[in-house]
Amino acid sequence: MVRWPGKIPAGVVTGEMFTAHDWYKTFAALAGASDKVPTDRPLDGVDASQFLLGNSQATGRESLLFFGPDGECWAAKWRNIKAIFHYTEGIDQPIVKPQLPMFYDLESDPHEDYNLLQDKLDMWWMFGIAPRAA
Repeated sequence: MVRWPGKIPAGVVTGEMFTAHDWYKTFAALAGASDKVPTDRPLDGVDASQFLLGNSQATGRESLLFFGPDGECWAAKWRNIKAIFHYTEGIDQPIVKPQLPMFYDLESDPHEDYNLLQDKLDMWWMFGIAPRAA
């Protein structure tokens, strides 16, 4: 949630991706200090300032990897497609690694009820966007 009266439009609800990694570049841009962001190393973040200010329909982030406490890639998201490689039913439960990744279309299935690999035979292309770390 973001609030900046007079700068950021109120009442906007979006499905755009924005992560904690994006704040560094975004705050630098909003402060007029984009030139202070280091360029000598890769930074996993996008400048989403134009999105927050209402000047762009997109944040600029299309994908995200989520790593679990074991250091392995647990999930990946590309646009509205989410791939799950590991999961747990609770903090006190064991980590589960399914035999095949589970894929969900979060736009049409936000509750992750329908694994696309089980419901659609033409979804194997998604393995191309899934990280090899799985």
